[in-house]
Amino acid sequence: MSKRDIIPSESLDDAVRVVIDVCSRARGGDLEARVTFIGESAQAAGLRAAVNGLLDQTDAFVREAGAASAAAAEGRFHRKFLDQGLNGVYRTAAQQITHSNQVMSRTAAEFAGAAQGRLRLADQLESAVLTVSEQVATAATEMGASANGLADFAREAVTDAERGLGTVSSLRSSSDEIRHAVDLINKVAAQTRLLALNATIEAARAGTAGRGFGVVANEVKSLANETSASSEEIMRQVATVQQAAADAIGVLEAVTARIREMSGLVDGIARAVDGGQDVTDGGLSQLAEVLQGEVSRFVTMIREA
Repeated sequence: MSKRDIIPSESLDDAVRVVIDVCSRARGGDLEARVTFIGESAQAAGLRAAVNGLLDQTDAFVREAGAASAAAAEGRFHRKFLDQGLNGVYRTAAQQITHSNQVMSRTAAEFAGAAQGRLRLADQLESAVLTVSEQVATAATEMGASANGLADFAREAVTDAERGLGTVSSLRSSSDEIRHAVDLINKVAAQTRLLALNATIEAARAGTAGRGFGVVANEVKSLANETSASSEEIMRQVATVQQAAADAIGVLEAVTARIREMSGLVDGIARAVDGGQDVTDGGLSQLAEVLQGEVSRFVTMIREA
């Protein structure tokens, strides 16, 4: 080793101070600090090259790491970590960062695909629910109108059946009155026949003078017999009418009871379709609106997620 290769003691102190200053600046974050001329010896040149080479490696790594991280944050995962000039752990770390960016790129692509799929699902769900809710609302309106009309018809049918029941009951009562009247007529006819018989006997006793009276008595007797026969026919017809009225009353009572049951069922259907008086007792239309609102809220949450 020649004397030119050895740093003089006074120059060594100056070189150490320069290196300490550069290292301190680098430690403080100033990676552009470099060791300048510290002597003409080979040791001074080697020290300068070693320190500046370390700083160059560190500066290049830090700059590339920052650029790669910034690009990844912006979604530009194709930006690779440029590892030219890096050695050892610097190159290994650079390759790991590049690999991490590639993994994040694939993950971001998967997330983007999942987000698009979620949005498509939200659109399909919203469209399907809107269609169903509209159909339910339309069906509910039609069913409500039909149910209300049927309920009105059932109520009118109950009223008509009750009116018919009242009419048949009145007919039965009238038949009873007719039967009572016919009984009176039969009694009168029986008395008339008895009187006619007595008159005929008295006319026969009177001889020629009572002959005309006897003819009248026979006519009265014949009329009484005809009246009695007619009364019996009327009684048979009245009995037939009363039996028919009794049967009709039984049928009408059964029909009225069934119609009342049907009216109650129809009213229940109408309430189910239109909703009751309580605001919480919603019908199909209100349920369709609630379903639409809840699904819209859910779809909005999916889209904003």
